[in-house]
Amino acid sequence: MDEYPDDRVLIWRRSFPGLAEHVRQAREFTGFLLADLPRVDDVMLVVSEFAANALRHTASARPGGRYLLEVRRWRYGASVALTDQGSHKVPRVPEPDDLSECGRGLQTVRALATEWHWTGDSRGRTFTAAFLVPTHAVMVSSISTTDVLLRKAVALTPDSA
Repeated sequence: MDEYPDDRVLIWRRSFPGLAEHVRQAREFTGFLLADLPRVDDVMLVVSEFAANALRHTASARPGGRYLLEVRRWRYGASVALTDQGSHKVPRVPEPDDLSECGRGLQTVRALATEWHWTGDSRGRTFTAAFLVPTHAVMVSSISTTDVLLRKAVALTPDSA
């Protein structure tokens, strides 16, 4: 990725009204900026979860409320951070419950993000999730190319059918 030099981080910020119909715009904003990221779908889902939590649990959903979305991109990954307008409720990740109709948002974030955390207090909290892209992988095999070709040849003989 020549467009992301090792020492550079691209940063975008946008404020959204605290209305449910703007969650889609936050997702689309993120998807547009991170279109080249292999995990863009995971990032967009996490943005949806963060925004939904801001609208369900914080002052961002009050009339005139807003939340701020920050998107960062670097050579080996990206992060998203959503800052809400706070709540007296302390965020928590509930234990999984198969019968519950809600409460899976932060569990989803935990499952998809490489790492995540939140900071802040009742006046406003920032939820951040990072998504790292593997730089390279090494696969070691003790099977030689000849072994593979011989197995295929044996499997394709008329007698083996």
